[in-house]
Amino acid sequence: MIGLIELMLEKIKHYLKELGFKHNEIIVYIALTQLGESAAAKIAKKANLPRTTVISILNKLAEENYLTTHKYRGTTYFWIESPKTLIQLLESKITLANQLNDMLTDLYRSESHFPFAYVYDTKKGIRKFIEKLLISLEKKSVIQTIDVPEMGNYHKIYSDDISKVLVGLKNNRQITTRTLVPHNSYKNIASHKITSQNIKIRELPLGINFQASLWVLKDMIVHFSGNPPFIVAIKHELIVSSLTSVYEHLWNISEAKN
Repeated sequence: MIGLIELMLEKIKHYLKELGFKHNEIIVYIALTQLGESAAAKIAKKANLPRTTVISILNKLAEENYLTTHKYRGTTYFWIESPKTLIQLLESKITLANQLNDMLTDLYRSESHFPFAYVYDTKKGIRKFIEKLLISLEKKSVIQTIDVPEMGNYHKIYSDDISKVLVGLKNNRQITTRTLVPHNSYKNIASHKITSQNIKIRELPLGINFQASLWVLKDMIVHFSGNPPFIVAIKHELIVSSLTSVYEHLWNISEAKN
């Protein structure tokens, strides 16, 4: 029983870290979860951290809507918000961001003349970029990729659990993926990764080698690697249209596998 609890706590710590929590914030969050509604002094004792440190963390988490507070006879009490509340908050932020995007569109420079490049070389930066990218895609979008199954680029950045969440996000937005893989590498793809999402896979002709992952989107080219971790994304109409033509040629000369 103790082993199962420890395993669950490790999972919770992992998920909180994925949400951007720092080490001490994770400790405080879990301590408060275990205690239920509590004052800062009791939480500090449970977390084995200085009271001033814990109060600072609690106030920060309260501002970010991860927990709620109320005062009783001069003492402030804290308790954890339901994860469902967090989902609603995140969804409302996405709605506001989309509205802001519509309002600001006319203020941006023309992307057909001024290329934009983004570079991320940390796992955290890469995860945030990919998540933001998937959320920003229109429904029923098509992602065209070239990937190498045995390189495990995605696995080096994401845990299996977070990968499943991202696949669910793609499915909810009805996103289709067209993927080219090296010759004779389709057999290395786990079957659940094929059946769990709307993906079409073709094998490239023998002799066309590829190490990193490449995505061709409607308005962006993304070059991605997990070892070392980096992403280079370029937004430019002519570059995207040129590589789209190359991709279509490769797709047409490749062998359909599913």
